[in-house]
Amino acid sequence: MPYDETSRAANRARFARLIAQPDAQIDLGLGALLIAADGRPEVDPAPTLAILDALAERVRIRLDVGDAQTHILDRLHDVLYRETGFRAPNAAEFHDPRNSLLDLVAWRRIGLPISLAIVELEVAWRIGLPLTGIGLPGHYIVGAPGGVLVDPAGDGRRLTPDDCQALIRRAVGDGVLFHSRMLRPTGKRETLTRVLRNLRSANLAARDWPAALGTVEMLAVVEPTDPDHGRDRGLLLGRMGRFGEAVAALARYLDERPDGHDAGDVRQVMGIFAGRRN
Repeated sequence: MPYDETSRAANRARFARLIAQPDAQIDLGLGALLIAADGRPEVDPAPTLAILDALAERVRIRLDVGDAQTHILDRLHDVLYRETGFRAPNAAEFHDPRNSLLDLVAWRRIGLPISLAIVELEVAWRIGLPLTGIGLPGHYIVGAPGGVLVDPAGDGRRLTPDDCQALIRRAVGDGVLFHSRMLRPTGKRETLTRVLRNLRSANLAARDWPAALGTVEMLAVVEPTDPDHGRDRGLLLGRMGRFGEAVAALARYLDERPDGHDAGDVRQVMGIFAGRRN
């Protein structure tokens, strides 16, 4: 294999080992950095992890022994959002794939809500503050001790249930009503899957087919039994002109889902790709 594919395979193997661990033992920050490194062999997790360590130290030196957890949370937000300037993307920046790549989020200080939440969680855990990630429909927030809810994409502002409903409405419309069960902590594996789905959407919107293919293949590492990833892989291979591989991938998908709702469409696309093979 060429060097890039060799490094990509090694990175994916490392990612597979990481997510195979019990959820509590998964290193969330490292997992996000392995996602960022897919197809980018120049990415080394160490510098970004050092940034997270340095942010934690900046918070730590502002604390006194015995500080209440609410005070620690406030100092954490001072460092991340007021001093360092982490922020959510504006409308023009929102679909930029870089908002989901943790190394670039740490350097640019711009990220999707879930990316900012990963930064906040990793820094908090380093100083012993037990925060949790919470994946609302269409938005990712953070839970703090005492039932406190905060929005990393809103500079760490405290959230009420009405605020949560407003965030959901803004993201997915009026069809989803907030309820307390949505506040269950989101596992690390589920969080990394959500990062990958966001990145897949951004790469597709950018029509970056090789990057989208890489993201789909990373999703297949997390969800190896989901045949949709094989279908998406086949469609993207076709977009890239790799028609023989595309037909083979789509054939495997139809073997698994011969009566799927999209089987007719997939067969039609296979015919188109088959006619374009050399």
